[in-house]
Amino acid sequence: MTGYTGFSSKVDEQSGNYIALDIVPKSGFPESLTVEVKGGTSGPSKLLQSDHQAVLKIKDTNKQSILIKATNKDATETKEYLLTGVTLKTE
Repeated sequence: MTGYTGFSSKVDEQSGNYIALDIVPKSGFPESLTVEVKGGTSGPSKLLQSDHQAVLKIKDTNKQSILIKATNKDATETKEYLLTGVTLKTE
């Protein structure tokens, strides 16, 4: 997608390669759900049951991955998704 700048009010984040995810856990929505680009600059973002979509900026598929962390009471499960095989558009 080109020409859309609504991802961020920060000029340096208004272009680049983004991946959009709709994160819906199979076993029901946990008490806490976060998503993060490992190797990114923003840190984890908390997702809500009413808004579980994430738009993540990807700069380097060899150095970054996506971490999703779900927590219920004292149990935490983390999944890491590698980005190898994803082709980024050169700017």
